[in-house]
Amino acid sequence: MTNRSDDDVLRGYLLGRVASESRDSVEKRLFSDDRVFWERLCLLEDELVDQYARGDLGGEDAASFERDFLVTDERRAKLDLALALKEYVERRKESRRTAWDWLRKPLPSPAWALVVAATVLLAFPAVVWRVAAARGPGAPVSAWVSSGLVRDVEGELSRVTLPPGCQLVRLHLDTGPAPQESYRATLHDVEGAELWAQDRLHAAAVDGRTAITLVLPCDLLPPEDYYVRLEGASPGGEPTPLGRYDFRVLRQP
Repeated sequence: MTNRSDDDVLRGYLLGRVASESRDSVEKRLFSDDRVFWERLCLLEDELVDQYARGDLGGEDAASFERDFLVTDERRAKLDLALALKEYVERRKESRRTAWDWLRKPLPSPAWALVVAATVLLAFPAVVWRVAAARGPGAPVSAWVSSGLVRDVEGELSRVTLPPGCQLVRLHLDTGPAPQESYRATLHDVEGAELWAQDRLHAAAVDGRTAITLVLPCDLLPPEDYYVRLEGASPGGEPTPLGRYDFRVLRQP
């Protein structure tokens, strides 16, 4: 087979669209010494995740991706990371655009103030690039957060301690024994402002418990109190409120 036909077969394999004979042929090559074939499969996995995160997969491809591709914890983690990085970059771009709009307005500020502001803005692309390039950050921080803790009620908030140089944090939200078809999670600060949202989340086993894993950039979480609202989602149905997860972020010096 040519490289192009290899790619077509592998893409169909990943999306669950190949006949049993072709599937058997692919799996035999994957378990052989054909390292190039295996590496091509891994690259196509990453391409599918990126296309889905960008919204570039069509209806049938997206349905196959959700049904037949997202069947392993590793693939779901790749998608969580891609969505988190996409949202982070978009928010940074929006912050930069808003700041440039402010700079274009006539201001009674001295020239040196505009120079300082422009210098700060010029640092934004470097931050965005560093985050977007971190496709494989080492040892993300993981923490469990339980629902039902309210600030004014006795009980200690879950602590999430972020070390210096932290890039990503995985918040494991305990969903209990009856998982929903899919989930939506929104992150809020102590004032209630929404900071982050992730859709199409799926429950998975983590340390023997059923959980939703929310992947967030550490830069989004300065030391403060936060909470996550979790909702169940089903096609054509109304979201089902499932719980509030309060936690406190601490930073190691």
